[in-house]
Amino acid sequence: MDFSFFLLLFITAIALLLAFFILLRKTSIAGTWFATIIVSVSLWSFTNAMCFIATDIKDGIFWAKLSYLSAILIAFSFFYFSLNFPENISYKKNKKPLLDYIIIALFSLVSIIIIFPGVMVKTVLLDPWEIVNGTGLYFFAAYFFLLMSWSLYNLGRKYFISEGNERMQLKYLFLGCFFSIAFGATFNLILPLLGNYDFVWFGPPSTIIMIGFVSYSILRHRLMDITVATGRVLTYATTFITLFTIGYLLSIAAEYLNLHEVYKIIFIVLVATTLFNSIFNFFEKFASRYLYYSFYSSKEVLNKLGEKLTRIMDVDELSDLTTKTIMETMKLDRTVILLRNEKTGKFDIKRNFGFKEENGISLVKDSFLTEYLKKTQKPLVYDELTAMISDAKSEEERKKIKNLRKNMQKIEAALCNLLISKDEVIGMIVLGEKISKDPYTHQDVELLDSLCKQISISLQNAKLYSEVQDFSENLEKKVDEQVKELKVAYKKLQRLDKIKTEFMSIVSHQLRTPLSIIKGHLSMIEEGVYDNNEERRKEILTNVYKANERLITLVNDVLNISRIQSGKVEIHKEETSIEKIIEETIEKMQKPAEDKGVKITFSKPKEDIPLLNIDTNKIENILINLIDNALKYTPQGEITISLQKEEKDIKIEIKDTGDGMTKEEIEKLFETFSRGEAGKKHWIQGSGLGLYIAKQFVEMHEGKIWATSEGEGKGSQFYITLPF
Repeated sequence: MDFSFFLLLFITAIALLLAFFILLRKTSIAGTWFATIIVSVSLWSFTNAMCFIATDIKDGIFWAKLSYLSAILIAFSFFYFSLNFPENISYKKNKKPLLDYIIIALFSLVSIIIIFPGVMVKTVLLDPWEIVNGTGLYFFAAYFFLLMSWSLYNLGRKYFISEGNERMQLKYLFLGCFFSIAFGATFNLILPLLGNYDFVWFGPPSTIIMIGFVSYSILRHRLMDITVATGRVLTYATTFITLFTIGYLLSIAAEYLNLHEVYKIIFIVLVATTLFNSIFNFFEKFASRYLYYSFYSSKEVLNKLGEKLTRIMDVDELSDLTTKTIMETMKLDRTVILLRNEKTGKFDIKRNFGFKEENGISLVKDSFLTEYLKKTQKPLVYDELTAMISDAKSEEERKKIKNLRKNMQKIEAALCNLLISKDEVIGMIVLGEKISKDPYTHQDVELLDSLCKQISISLQNAKLYSEVQDFSENLEKKVDEQVKELKVAYKKLQRLDKIKTEFMSIVSHQLRTPLSIIKGHLSMIEEGVYDNNEERRKEILTNVYKANERLITLVNDVLNISRIQSGKVEIHKEETSIEKIIEETIEKMQKPAEDKGVKITFSKPKEDIPLLNIDTNKIENILINLIDNALKYTPQGEITISLQKEEKDIKIEIKDTGDGMTKEEIEKLFETFSRGEAGKKHWIQGSGLGLYIAKQFVEMHEGKIWATSEGEGKGSQFYITLPF
């Protein structure tokens, strides 16, 4: 027995193992046919090996015929596999019974030709090995090449009409099968037809090419989810080894007990049967926890989750339950649920486990992703994007997919799917890699799709329930709020009515007083009372002038308030020195200050103050109002004005040594017709409009104005800030 014999046995074992994995998967029709191909390859390799060790002609003829039968079974299985894979474009959707009858009839005929004595195999030569063929070989070759060519044509045609992951699966299947068929047919059919049997042992090893391509497609492109079976195989193998060890130990124990052979066997079988489930579950949990194999039943997961979902009506709890279920079931390292904000249309993170939020989870902002998922109605797997790029129908679509792949890679996302309820996108689930680094299987993708549909309905129901609850709970609050608003509006109306009354009272008083003075003095001048006293007449005219000025000021204040409240006040800004405005204002106010015996000082800043973009007249009006107000509240003493530069603005302080204010007076200080008690005591003719107008002008410059006081008799401080 040489190297070729052991190589053929090795190929046999590898092929059987692959077939076992596929069948254990409880796979589709296409998977079953593919498993049949692999079993046939294993049989073909084994019969070729047996031909090399045949010791007589009868055995040689038997193994030669079996080798031809296994070869024709490979072609037959490969043909039906090509019709049924992939499932979404399979032959079963357009079934033609007549085709089946013809193919099966020809298969039966060729099989009979192979088995019938002397038709296919006349005899064999043992050393060196050679088959003496009959005319049946030509029928065999024709049928074999027909099925193989037709099968490759089916796979090639489907490759060009498929897309995404299925396209990649078909690509590697076609390449692997083509090269294996080419080598196998050359070494085991064409050369023997020409009388050369020296290389027949090369045929079976050529199937390694197919197995290699298929294995790559299994690992990289989830071909028929064969990887799912790997963990099961290991679990079953470990369980049987453990039971065998226990059985062996029990048999030794039985020897010491001198049990009859029959009782010993019954005892061992009972123990093994009793322990099987417990041992299998133990190793399954062990593999799941430490080897990260995900063993689950989709139906069981959906049923359990469905029972819990029906009892939960809180969006947060639903999100928690969903993420934990998916992560535990599929053994993931990260999962995130995002819910769509109806107002902004963007996706907001609801529950995040493992994803780095600093990466932005930017893919959820990709409108192309949302459009694609909504269009396909199935999850998107990161590994499939490469195939999607090659299948793109335009350069623009290719760029979008590349950008999507870049975004998914950035946040380490492996799979994502939309949450859709009644054709409305309500959210998205994004999954990271499995802890085991295994690719996602079709079972995983289908489970996620089913979970998303179930969760979407539950989230929508929870949302509606929450809205109903909120409406029910907040209805009374809203009614209370409306009542409160009505009360506030009523109080506001009362206040406005009071202001109106005060306005009428103050304005009528303020207008009546100067008019009365003017009227009285003018009447006395007209009657000639002061004709002989020139000095007294000048004094009277001065009083008339002052009364007129008060009247003009009052009218201007009322007009200013009217324009402010109607939004008709215009601001004419220009770059101006605030120091200069302060100095000019102080100069204007020096005379009334000196008449009252109050000193006004300006504490100039130590650093340069930048020019401000302001309305000079409005700022001057503000300063005059504040200085005039300080004069009214300061019977005697000092008014100090200071200016300083802060981080983003300049600050003006006007400090007096007057009567001060209470906390209650400060709160109402900048309202219309508001006057402190000290002002009423020292200056009964005030209207209470100046500070209100000053506040409005400051705010028009995007500045602030406020006042402080330590209390009655302790003076006041007014502050203004203006941005630069």
